[in-house]
Amino acid sequence: MKKASFLLTLLITFSANAKLLDKIAGVINDKVYSLSELKRIKKTISARKEIAPFIYKKKSISLLDVLKIQQRKFIIKDKLSAQGFVVSDDSVEARIKDTEKKLGLRRGDLIQFLKAKGISFDEYFELIREATEYNIFNRRIITPLVNITEQELKSLYYKKNSSNKALSFQYDIVDFTISRKKVQKSDLKKLPSILRKYQKTGNLPSIYNSIETNNMGELSDDDLPKDLSRLLQKTNEKTFSKAYVKNGVVHLFYLKKKELTASQEYLQAKGKLYNELYAKRSKSITSNWFSRESLQYYILEDI
Repeated sequence: MKKASFLLTLLITFSANAKLLDKIAGVINDKVYSLSELKRIKKTISARKEIAPFIYKKKSISLLDVLKIQQRKFIIKDKLSAQGFVVSDDSVEARIKDTEKKLGLRRGDLIQFLKAKGISFDEYFELIREATEYNIFNRRIITPLVNITEQELKSLYYKKNSSNKALSFQYDIVDFTISRKKVQKSDLKKLPSILRKYQKTGNLPSIYNSIETNNMGELSDDDLPKDLSRLLQKTNEKTFSKAYVKNGVVHLFYLKKKELTASQEYLQAKGKLYNELYAKRSKSITSNWFSRESLQYYILEDI
């Protein structure tokens, strides 16, 4: 397969005069895309965005974008075929009939509707196939690569609702204590960083050798005084709180775990939060997946 052969311009001869008819704009393996083909797709972008917005999703789509979308379509079809997924003409026809039934349209009505949108029925037919293949690809190949934890969902919910005083957390707390008399006033703000270094190195300034620890176990905001609850709500997981002085004792609380309580409001918002995180993460994963898989194909862009 010689690269030069793909850069040839297609010519047609009329009465011994050669006229430029078309140009090869791109290639993937043995699939060739002509410039006129890509221009036709670009001309019908508005209709395509309505039918398959998850594929034609960029606000502004150039001819190069169109070519890349078509090349990705080729890769998707190839990968699905290797896994035994083939979207047949019959399955596409069945989907179209289902759409007609839901909208109360006859085939002639649908054709006229498409014509008004500037797209032919044949183009619509292949676009439905393309959308179906993309959905299978997303479900079978991309979704298993996207990992979203319960804690991530809760953290996002907290971020969006941090001003909500009704939020409640569950903690796993270790309490580091020392007599207030043994702590210089100027060191109160430094104690969290001192203890962080102690965790890493095992070294503690001699003046703080009397610090004691108490594993308080799992507690919720409802189990704590309001001022302490407010302090811990502002403290991140796996970190120390600011100094908390009570009855002549300095406390620094290390949060081994901090989880948002699964309130009814959170449970109702959970699906939307998942979709938000999935949209962001899957975009990056999909891009990386295509970058990696593209190395297995002969790809040429000449736009």
